[in-house]
Amino acid sequence: MNYLSRERVLTTFKDDLRGFLKECIPAERRVFDWRDPEADPQGNYAVDCRVNGIDKPLFIYGLTNDNRTNAATIAIHHFEKRGAQFRTLGVFEDQEKIGRKVLARFTDVCDRQYSNLGANRERIETFINKALLG
Repeated sequence: MNYLSRERVLTTFKDDLRGFLKECIPAERRVFDWRDPEADPQGNYAVDCRVNGIDKPLFIYGLTNDNRTNAATIAIHHFEKRGAQFRTLGVFEDQEKIGRKVLARFTDVCDRQYSNLGANRERIETFINKALLG
């Protein structure tokens, strides 16, 4: 039963974040589950939401656990290694549940992060709006 409850919470966070981003970002400016078809045809380096139409695209990651945070860190490193120009935003389900070393590595590569969605909706929306303005 605990396993099912945890899975349900993870699904809710992802859905909540996606719904929030739909409210903040016009449909023509966002792509969910974006993958670079040229540099990554296998889709190994996914971005939860790519925001287009600005000088540097904004890559947004929803972070639920250590594995997801590590995957985002690796993806950001991949894009940096390719020389891509972009900015990053990480939104944690609960940052306190992320291991210290995992969080430290992610902090080194992420431009802006928020510890959770619930208490930071206004701040995240402000950050996204500033990014949309260029």
